[in-house]
Amino acid sequence: MVMLTEKDVLLRAHATSLESVVRLNLWNAHITDLSILRQMPNLEVVTLSVNNICSLKDIATCTKLKELYIRKNSIESLDELQYLRSLLCLRVLWLSENPCAEDDDYRLHTVQALPQLQFLDNVAIEDEEREDASSAALNASLNASLNASLNASLNAPVSLSTSSMQSSMGQDAGVTGDQVDSGAQLQTGAMRTSSTSSAGNHVLSAVLTLLNALDADALQTVMVSTQTQLALIAKVTRLDMGNTTKDGELATEKAKREVEPA
Repeated sequence: MVMLTEKDVLLRAHATSLESVVRLNLWNAHITDLSILRQMPNLEVVTLSVNNICSLKDIATCTKLKELYIRKNSIESLDELQYLRSLLCLRVLWLSENPCAEDDDYRLHTVQALPQLQFLDNVAIEDEEREDASSAALNASLNASLNASLNASLNAPVSLSTSSMQSSMGQDAGVTGDQVDSGAQLQTGAMRTSSTSSAGNHVLSAVLTLLNALDADALQTVMVSTQTQLALIAKVTRLDMGNTTKDGELATEKAKREVEPA
């Protein structure tokens, strides 16, 4: 591990104290540790390219940072971007040639995580990219909320066990064992139906809450999708009703044949 000393930083920055450092060039300095950056609250531009840095954690305290050049390092995960979210002044980030930049959604994920950026890897961030990132974030939030609601509903404990229902029903001397089992199954089925209904209510509540965060274009998309889904449900319902009618007609004809004399 190669750590920078205060003397090294002051010499490179031509400064008299760490607090006064505004610009710092540490290109190809063979460093792995950035902890000294925590003592530089006024740092605005830092070049850390061509080193062996694995984390962005120590940069989180540089709240005045505007430009960060950190290409050709060893940053593995895009989760490291979380340490830059609080840097509201950050406008330029050069992160290419790190392992994390090989991710298929690298640019989308970075723009989504750091909406304050104007340039990423020396390329200006377009409005279309920001819109795509916002949509991806909204979809992720919606899916997370729906999954959480479904899991909470489906994993909710059942208030009565089958054994307790059997014991309660069996207290009536006139009820047979088969009738107890049958009644328990009916009650269990009813509770499952209630649980499914509860899950649907949770999903509906989550959807209605998230609708408040949508703009006009997104709401239009939701409306079109809803109409398509309703049309599909109506079509399936008509097909089911048609099949039921045909089955009934066939049963009637069969019954007539069975009772009519030869």
